[in-house]
Amino acid sequence: MDSKGRIGVIIPQVSSNIDTQFIDAVHTTAAGYGYDTIVITCGINYVDEHLGSAYSRGQTNIFDVMLHGGFDGFIFEADTFCSEKLRRELLELLKKQGSPCVAVNYEQPFFPVVSADEKVLMYLSAMHLIKEHGCKKLYCIGGSSGHAPSEARISGFRRAMDEAGLGYSDDDIFYGNYWRDVPHKIAVDIAEGRLTKPDGIVCGSDIMAVELVSTLTGHGIRVPEDIAVMGCDGSMISQSGRISVSTVAGQERINGILAATELLGIMGKSVPDCEAEPELVIGESCGCGDCGRIVRSRSLSDIREYAGAVFRLLEQRKTNSHGEMIRRMSECRELSDVTAAFRSCCYMIPTGIRAELCLCSDWCRSLDDPSVYRRGGLPGEMLLGTDTCCADGEKSKSFSTSELFPSLKVPHPPRLTVMTSLHYKGQIFGYVGFTYEKAVHIVLDDFYMSWCDAVSSGLNNVQNRMYKDYVNKRIELLSEFAPVLGIYNKRGLINKMMNLMAENSSSDVELTLLSYIREERVHYSVPPVNSIVNAIRLSGDNAVLASLGDDVIAVVHTDRRGNARELAAEVADIVRSSYMGTVEIKQDRIAVVSCTVSQSEILGIDRLISDMEDKLRGRMISRNAGAFSYRESFDALRNDIMKHPEKDWNIDSITRRMGLSKTHFHRIYKEFYGSSCKDDIICSRLEKVRWMLDNTTLTIVQIAEECGYSNNSHLIRQFTGRTGMTPSAYRKRNNKRQDR
Repeated sequence: MDSKGRIGVIIPQVSSNIDTQFIDAVHTTAAGYGYDTIVITCGINYVDEHLGSAYSRGQTNIFDVMLHGGFDGFIFEADTFCSEKLRRELLELLKKQGSPCVAVNYEQPFFPVVSADEKVLMYLSAMHLIKEHGCKKLYCIGGSSGHAPSEARISGFRRAMDEAGLGYSDDDIFYGNYWRDVPHKIAVDIAEGRLTKPDGIVCGSDIMAVELVSTLTGHGIRVPEDIAVMGCDGSMISQSGRISVSTVAGQERINGILAATELLGIMGKSVPDCEAEPELVIGESCGCGDCGRIVRSRSLSDIREYAGAVFRLLEQRKTNSHGEMIRRMSECRELSDVTAAFRSCCYMIPTGIRAELCLCSDWCRSLDDPSVYRRGGLPGEMLLGTDTCCADGEKSKSFSTSELFPSLKVPHPPRLTVMTSLHYKGQIFGYVGFTYEKAVHIVLDDFYMSWCDAVSSGLNNVQNRMYKDYVNKRIELLSEFAPVLGIYNKRGLINKMMNLMAENSSSDVELTLLSYIREERVHYSVPPVNSIVNAIRLSGDNAVLASLGDDVIAVVHTDRRGNARELAAEVADIVRSSYMGTVEIKQDRIAVVSCTVSQSEILGIDRLISDMEDKLRGRMISRNAGAFSYRESFDALRNDIMKHPEKDWNIDSITRRMGLSKTHFHRIYKEFYGSSCKDDIICSRLEKVRWMLDNTTLTIVQIAEECGYSNNSHLIRQFTGRTGMTPSAYRKRNNKRQDR
């Protein structure tokens, strides 16, 4: 079934198996009716006092996509938000958006609310201790006082005690705020005799139960022999201690099913009622472990699967670091560098099966006024920086923000995608989306957040460079000198060359463009191009030097000639000698392009320089990307083209197969063979056409089919354009020659 719409899930963070359990329930239910599940999250569960920082504003900006994303409905996981202020802001956005919405565990007058029965959780925990383990004296540690779900859980404990006919008082019930402090204190008080030792303790969350077990055993009290303990929630932490905690799980799965079912019903779908119920996950803390009664269950399997995903991530991250991502992004000079680093570093988020980088159409600061930049919200138009499931395009693709991702417009099965924000020091760049095969694979931890921050840092580096180049070019318009290196700029170079030609019209000059291909992970105390310029100056060479930007240097000589290899070796020697070995410039990292310029060419010198720059950049890109490591595959491709021109040769499919962008592919191909791939395809086909015209009696239509042409008109047009005669005329002429 192809997707026919999308449902947004608004959640503060995805940091545990409980969160992924909720998302999985929503996605599984929604996918059954043909809807994508788009999880919109800020990644951090902020409290009110932290919402004012620039970073938190950047993170929470992702929720603005609710106003643009063409959603069919929303599920608002309101109760999990720590900030009431943010909850209310999101409620206002949902009201403004106007699509159907269902809130989870959050009473308000605008949208229907769903909530699984909280009473049953601690009821099941208490009854298990009473019936299975004969506990008579129980304590209850609940959540927050006055919090409706917490009070409901405690009422379940009261009901179990009442049904069992066991006495208890309010002094046996504690409020622990779902955190470690209160259970820790209770355990210490029991160990030191300030509290009567009970038979068992029922906790309102697993994290409280784990802390309780740890503190009790640390003070010499045996669990479960002296005190049996039960948790609640079914989180991964319940299985992480020396003693696994028995708990009650499945609550968030029920909430997810209820929310999705309610929303689909509002959207006009007929959905059966939810029949899922919470279940006991038996561990060791209650005493069942000693009796061999730990059994497999769906919830326990879910916990273990999520734990497995987390530990696999940790294993993979032993071989990489987000520091590598930061380093790569810090070296980005152009937007294409950011997208390339993004694609190449997606292996660091291995559980995602697709990654999409989407930028605001105004992601870059105004070059005329850097104080003008996007501080909040999202524009109506976005740019697709890159999509790891598609060939990297030559230009950023524009799309409407209401599409969220261009890939959603292509027919696809219902998918699960998580969206988070990209921002830097108060500036909004856009968002990133990761698509997952299963919800249990979503791990938005600190590593993920740092990874996204590194992308934003790379974008900031690029815009800073763009601004610096813009300012330098403005300065250069008023001068003939490059402001950084203190040598001629392009304008000054052209004027100087014209003057040299005018002074000596009988001689030519040698124009050389060179640049240095930086190595990854190498720190340069002096930028390589700067060291080259300084060394040439110090050497006493009477050459004219000019900066053409992008680390390209022009050198003009009137009295020498040399090939590229000799020039590169000479430059490396000059630098080594001038800096006395403290700066190393490697000959094989110097890219050089040279030509002789005559008097007749001086009027077209601007175009000549531009052509040389293109050629130099092609060599730099080819070498820097390891073009020579592609030699074997390129040779195999070209040989295949020459041997089998009739194949359906398509540049898009070729570049996808080789994992290269089209621009990069064309540059390397031209560097290797001096011709374009398209020209080679045409030439090889026409060569076969000639042979068949000379050696067979096949018709032009048949020859077109044999040589890879979709129709004979295309063949005739290409053949005539290249040879000056039609195929029929060519065959007739050659037949006459053979008759003679």
